[in-house]
Amino acid sequence: MKKILLTTTALTMLAGAAAADISLSGSGRIGIVSTGGATNVTHRFRINANASGETDGGLTFGAYVRLNMNGGAVGAIGAPRLYIGNGMATLTVGNAGGAISQAGNIWGCGIGFTGSCADMAAGGNAFNWVTHSSGAAGASVVRLDFALGSANISISGGSASGGAANDTEIAANFNMGTASVGVGYDSGAGAAGGTLLNVSFGAGSATIGGHIAMSNGTTGYMGTIKTAMGAGSLYAGFGNQLNGGATATQAAYFVSYKQPLGGGANASVSVRSVAGAVTTDAGITFGF
Repeated sequence: MKKILLTTTALTMLAGAAAADISLSGSGRIGIVSTGGATNVTHRFRINANASGETDGGLTFGAYVRLNMNGGAVGAIGAPRLYIGNGMATLTVGNAGGAISQAGNIWGCGIGFTGSCADMAAGGNAFNWVTHSSGAAGASVVRLDFALGSANISISGGSASGGAANDTEIAANFNMGTASVGVGYDSGAGAAGGTLLNVSFGAGSATIGGHIAMSNGTTGYMGTIKTAMGAGSLYAGFGNQLNGGATATQAAYFVSYKQPLGGGANASVSVRSVAGAVTTDAGITFGF
């Protein structure tokens, strides 16, 4: 009887595994970064594992984990996140971005080969919104996402990890005519919290963006433009972003050029400045 039960269990597990979808993807980059006269060669490789499935009742579920390897460091595996949803609402738990990261339209900037975003946002490093950790436990997020036609709404909270506060966050993105709008609110006290507004719209072959961050009684802003140039694309921005304590603003600008090389490879070069500190970089990124 025990052998029959073991065989039945094994067959059930194999059947479940056959029905599941497990995939691997990856990315890599190599290049040079210079800040304040100090120049360094940097490289990174990441492997992403995604698992997904569907119940008999139509609920979708899945999990995600990342192996991150920077420079000469031994690879670190970030804590996983899991989700379950019904098409209109999705519950995500674990090492994941909060509501602002999910629905506030704060990503997609991709400055230089490092894909820098946070240091060029209107909020600078003043905001403490929660993001996914590539090689550590990260914050333990509980996030609920709603898909309502062309609009997406997210609410999140959870527990702190690694000294990063995990405040309550609310964010949404939606289309308004030809414009794409993202808004977000972080309940954190002082510089840790505040409100963001990100708007972008097409203007011929270019995309124009406006970004506002309000925290601790101070307002930062950035204007951006992305347009085709030659075989690649030019991305530039300028403004006055919030400083670390959200007590004042600091001048910031960037200019970045990216050219596809084919086969998932891109060459990029950029220069950016925050409060007079200039960083330049050049390198190649790969997608696998």
